[in-house]
Amino acid sequence: MVRVPWDKLAAERPKVSEALVTMLVLRLRERARAVDGSGGDGGRDLFEYTAGGELLVYEAKSFTGRMDKTRRKQVVRSLISAARHQPDHWDLLVPIDHNPAELRWFEELREEFPFVRHWRGRSWLDEKLAAHPDLVRSALQESGDYILERIAEARAERDVLLGGLPDYLDRASALHARAQEISPHYAVHTTSGADGQTAVHLVPRTAGFGGQAAIRFAGRIRFPAGDEREAERRRRFEETMRFGGKVELSADNLAGMRLTGPAGLGLEQLSLGTVHIASPRQEVAPPLRGQIVVQRPSGIPVTSLPVAFMEKVTGLDGGTLYGRDGTGVFTVELRYNQRDQTGTLTFSFELNEVVLPQAVVPVLRMIAHSRPGHVMALTLASSATPGVRVLITEGMAPPGWEDNEAQFWADAFDDLARLQSRTGHFFPLPEDFGRQDAHEVKEIHALLDGGENVLEGDTVTVEIEGAEALDELADAAASMSRISIGYASLVFALGEHQIDLGPCTEAYTVDKILNTSEARAELAAHGHATVRMRLTRHIPAVRYLGDQLPQ
Repeated sequence: MVRVPWDKLAAERPKVSEALVTMLVLRLRERARAVDGSGGDGGRDLFEYTAGGELLVYEAKSFTGRMDKTRRKQVVRSLISAARHQPDHWDLLVPIDHNPAELRWFEELREEFPFVRHWRGRSWLDEKLAAHPDLVRSALQESGDYILERIAEARAERDVLLGGLPDYLDRASALHARAQEISPHYAVHTTSGADGQTAVHLVPRTAGFGGQAAIRFAGRIRFPAGDEREAERRRRFEETMRFGGKVELSADNLAGMRLTGPAGLGLEQLSLGTVHIASPRQEVAPPLRGQIVVQRPSGIPVTSLPVAFMEKVTGLDGGTLYGRDGTGVFTVELRYNQRDQTGTLTFSFELNEVVLPQAVVPVLRMIAHSRPGHVMALTLASSATPGVRVLITEGMAPPGWEDNEAQFWADAFDDLARLQSRTGHFFPLPEDFGRQDAHEVKEIHALLDGGENVLEGDTVTVEIEGAEALDELADAAASMSRISIGYASLVFALGEHQIDLGPCTEAYTVDKILNTSEARAELAAHGHATVRMRLTRHIPAVRYLGDQLPQ
């Protein structure tokens, strides 16, 4: 694809002549009577009588440009001729939108000819034609349908948009269809940038068309020496030409150059501004499947990830394959050189909002083990296509990640995936999943395995009912006895998701009740109370699943 922006087209776009517009108006048959002008029309190109008996006269002139002195004299002569018919109103039909000076001259005509009414200019004519397409058909009934359609389409962009957005879309669609007839080799469409420039996109219709249809640069592309930005642009340009891709060239790079290409496109007439060159992406059907394997220097595999390449671009020396893993989280580009049978791999990693944690683990393990010194190999399912084996010289961890952070998150998401599997509660990876969440998931796994969680903190708060419960807590605190409290369910909350783990029990050794008086007063008033207790420091509080009390 070549995208060529410029301020305006060098070639003037097709348009309907002002004379043709006037001719179409002269074809009005609904309300007006035409006068045979052979031998002079007496100042009446068109006239009609209203229901009230008023005579309306229309003078049509096919002038273009401006209303100069000669043309003004012709209008005055027509007015003098029309005055003999004593019209009630007289309108001038001319495909010119008046300027202030022309309007003053027209209004001054009323001093001598009081029946002068309206200057009907180009905008008014355009509006009437847009509202009455049947007039166009009537005016050009001697022409073929093809010519009629082309004329209407050529002037459509100048018409008033009477139908709003649907009218605009219809016209844009028609012009787009005509643009596709310019060249059999390229599809054409345009866009407008924020800077007001127009970009023309030329996309090859099929791959491998003949060289005579190719777009070429006539001249030499310039990359000023000593400029790092220009050096990078040169590198990208050369790589795009060799292996496909996209690159942008500035007006400075293209000074003194021009585009050449198939006849009909008119590329030679363009003044080059910024040029975007991009290779058309082609579908790989069926997808080319492969396996990326990370190996130790000894060749022992560490981890692997299946990928599928679904698109490609080609250049002079080779091409680039674009692929991804099954989740779309991990994307890979394989650039291959057909000349020396070498290749390079480029990766990117981006989480999305709907991926399950188990889908991310293989990708994170791939990132964790892709460190300098290891080897990465790509084997393709097609035996006819050679694989790629390269030494890893730079890690794949995203910017800002610490050492071993990819391994930490791989383990954390693996724990979360196993928790979902054990409880049957599956949900996408929470957006705000953090290190504390990862720690709590490990604790839940310990509970599910029959273990205990040590509870942190120096105090505990419980709800009790009845004075006897408070007395029992007081006795336990006095003797430093172990207290077990059962709960109907333990709910683990992770973001907006909640996992019910079933009943659980917590065991404490109480050193002292901290609010005995307040608790007794609350029991007397309501029958229940909140009790705060201080725990014995050297005997930790624990939690375990189930409702069985310790022996």
